Amino acid sequence: MRSLISFFTRIPAKGDVYRASQSLYLITIVAIIIALFPLILYIIIYRFVPRILLTIILLLSIYGVTGLLHLDGLADFSDGIMKKGTRDEKIRVLKDVNTGIGGTFSVIMILLIEFYAIYSLRTNLIDVAAFFIVSEISAKLSMLTGLIIFKAPEQGLANEFKKSARGSYLIIAILLTIPLIIIFKITYLNIFAGIVISLIIGNLSSKNFGFVNGDALGAMNEISRAATMWLLCLGL
Repeated sequence: MRSLISFFTRIPAKGDVYRASQSLYLITIVAIIIALFPLILYIIIYRFVPRILLTIILLLSIYGVTGLLHLDGLADFSDGIMKKGTRDEKIRVLKDVNTGIGGTFSVIMILLIEFYAIYSLRTNLIDVAAFFIVSEISAKLSMLTGLIIFKAPEQGLANEFKKSARGSYLIIAILLTIPLIIIFKITYLNIFAGIVISLIIGNLSSKNFGFVNGDALGAMNEISRAATMWLLCLGL
């Protein structure tokens, strides 16, 4: 568990990649831990700061605890997808350390979508908890699905995690969240949005690059969180 927290967050917990890959079935617990940061901040300060400032603080808290690794992956993935040409040319752009206009645009759009979703959130505490917890679980289930279903490149972190990923991990990860049904009721079902988005992004990545690497997984995480936030806004 400590290895998962160390890899997926900025929380100073000791761990390594191998142990993290062996504990992927606990990824939804990590999602709940991440979601507690903006949720607790909301509870503490929502009465005392203007809504737009509250929104900025909550958005920063999400990336403060998770870091920018997945957002960077989204940028690289978007650059590769937007490149015209052969598969090799697309992969070259995907691996380029420089961020192009496609990556910049996608990152800005995701941040704006999340910003407005958080800004539009005007409801009770249970629904606010559902908003942050369910959207983060959806994001993490999206990555886990991508690891289990799609081919990983021969080298890289995605390959290391792919070696350990099992279909049973996804089942266990979902089962660990079942108690949330009692609290969130039908809102809970939005956790499955990430799985759908994973299938879309995974197929798009496989078609363009021939594999799903860490950048594609990062894109799944960011797009799933943003999309689930909006689904929750429409339903709450």
